[in-house]
Amino acid sequence: MRVVLTRPIRSGQKTATLLREHGHQPILLPMTEPVYKTDVARETLARKPAALAVTSAEAIRALSASGVDLSNYLDRPLFAVGEATAKAARDIGFRTIISGDGDGVALARLVQTTFKPQASKPAPDDGSPHLLYLAGRPREGGFESTLAENAIRVSVAEIYEMQPVHWERPTLQARFEPLPDVVLLYSRETARIFFELSDRLDLAPLISAIRFICISENVLDVVPAIHRSRALASATPREDAMFHLLDRGTGT
Repeated sequence: MRVVLTRPIRSGQKTATLLREHGHQPILLPMTEPVYKTDVARETLARKPAALAVTSAEAIRALSASGVDLSNYLDRPLFAVGEATAKAARDIGFRTIISGDGDGVALARLVQTTFKPQASKPAPDDGSPHLLYLAGRPREGGFESTLAENAIRVSVAEIYEMQPVHWERPTLQARFEPLPDVVLLYSRETARIFFELSDRLDLAPLISAIRFICISENVLDVVPAIHRSRALASATPREDAMFHLLDRGTGT
């Protein structure tokens, strides 16, 4: 099947390799691209947090691009939202990684069970945060809100921003010939941008028969009603679960 990948280009290229291994033809169509805030990363890490948390591999790439000497942080606990993010952290040298099940809420609950005893201690004199969340903008907020509900103190540093990629209709038409079979949607923001782009460029004829596979019910909620009958959400917020739906659709 021809499968549209709406992820940022670096993540999309990795997924494209996996899709080819499954016998599919990937179409790279990133909806966003990252802008790294290296100064923010440097300033925040200077506060020497006790532990780090990341809900996207993009945060790890932003951290790596910052030029900060990470040698003093590599043994500190790093909470990663899922295995792909954990692998990105391992690849740049982090050694104490606690990996979640794929979404921010689940990661916050993992922090609650493994980090809360430390988080409940009085704040250190130097004002260092117990837990530093290396975040991006925009984001869904489930990680932070769940931590707040459980009175876990966290400091947030926005070290990257995802900005929309500019697409023109002729380019999209070229990529959609022949028509794709499936679009993979990995976040609410990506889904929102994709369908706004469809409306703005009048892509309805091109996507009227395409199926959509969403990484979660939360993302599925963004799919417009007119396309909802052709949209599915994976049982767990992981890429392998999305691939399961994709392979099930081809009978493999």
